[in-house]
Amino acid sequence: MLSRAEIFEKLKEILLFADAKNSDLIKNCDESTKLVTDLGFNSVSVLYMVIAIEESFGIVFDNVSMNDFDTIGDVVTYIEARLK
Repeated sequence: MLSRAEIFEKLKEILLFADAKNSDLIKNCDESTKLVTDLGFNSVSVLYMVIAIEESFGIVFDNVSMNDFDTIGDVVTYIEARLK
């Protein structure tokens, strides 16, 4: 199983793919970085992120919305719970 740090690093790669225009911000982010206010993610960016996460981690997002994830740490926690 992946460690939380490994999930975080893999998620950063996915975020770079989903929103390359913010590459400097994403490369320097941490788990407290806010998806919308810090990185400027919108519903389309979140959709791309969700699809990429599902494919990369082999998980399925169940009935989640953009409001369910405030920070990158929230996404890491969600992924971590699904991988157990």
